[in-house]
Amino acid sequence: MKKILILLVLFFLTPNLSFGDILISNCSNVKKDNTIKELSKNHRHEYYVSYGEGKVYYTYVTPRKTSEFLNKAREEAGVKPQSRTTNKVYVITFVDSKILTAEFDEIDEFGSSLKNEIEIDLITNRVSKYIYGLNTDGKKVAKMMEDTYERAYGRPYKLVQCINESINDGNDTSGSSGTAFFINSRGYLLTNNHVVEGCSLSKITYKNKDYETKLIATDKTLDLALLKAEIKPKSYFAFANDEAKKLNKVYVAGYPLGKGLSDDLKISSGIISSLKGFQDNSNEIQIDAPINPGNSGGPIINENGNLVAIAVSGLAKDQTEGINFGIKSSAAENFLKSNNINPKKSMYSGIKENDKLLEILEEGTVYTYCN
Repeated sequence: MKKILILLVLFFLTPNLSFGDILISNCSNVKKDNTIKELSKNHRHEYYVSYGEGKVYYTYVTPRKTSEFLNKAREEAGVKPQSRTTNKVYVITFVDSKILTAEFDEIDEFGSSLKNEIEIDLITNRVSKYIYGLNTDGKKVAKMMEDTYERAYGRPYKLVQCINESINDGNDTSGSSGTAFFINSRGYLLTNNHVVEGCSLSKITYKNKDYETKLIATDKTLDLALLKAEIKPKSYFAFANDEAKKLNKVYVAGYPLGKGLSDDLKISSGIISSLKGFQDNSNEIQIDAPINPGNSGGPIINENGNLVAIAVSGLAKDQTEGINFGIKSSAAENFLKSNNINPKKSMYSGIKENDKLLEILEEGTVYTYCN
């Protein structure tokens, strides 16, 4: 079981979140024996990935003769003819350095509610396509066309091999992005080590202005990094004085998908599910609040507004739901003390109103990225 979980675990390394748009084009079907069945030159089959918009634009153009043949058959069957060109817009639901998934809902010509999903392997440039039916509650049911593709290709989905063409001019030196937060009034910040690892220069965006940061210390085992910016923040996070407990309510702040969704800070909530992380890691807690790529390094606070953990990872969303992890604030305290930083401990034990919690998160959390 542990071996299976190791394959499922996803640490949110996010080097591609700052990439320029890409064009996945010249797609050809992958046959049952894994060879490529190239489409004719009159075909056009491509996916344009817009990270800035958080969307994938799909275009498919059928050869004129093929379209005429198919439409003649549709006309004889009393079905409305189709255009040669098919255009669809998928909304990105997940992205990391290797995989991108996207989906959209539609009602077909027969009135059936369908969910279309694609999975783009950013390493091999292969695109897998799934089609589900939807019940009245909008939940996915059995895969459509499964038997057809199983017989034809030996798998229950359509698979195409494409060519990945970067839209950038090759001068883009952008790297990873994530979230960081202030821990004192002197401009010190915490984030994940994997967010800044390999960066020649890390920057943060604070109050709509970009600032350079200095990397002070890292801990690869804990996956923590200490940064310093020449800023005196208005607000910073105090560390919780009480130990985290199961069922405690928590709030997670960060920038999932970088600024691809928007530059506004996103906040989600949930509870503490376990006091241990993946493979019994006692330096972590498990929460059910969503953690997505870009949330890495963000604060996890309790109802008192105090830091209880730092967002770090989660299990693959296509296999699990609501299993995410944060590095305990107590582990972060030890990391800071070993680097001559004494974090502020909160003496406040009362539950804060939402407006106050929002103020704490908005003022103390920042977007961080490699330049």
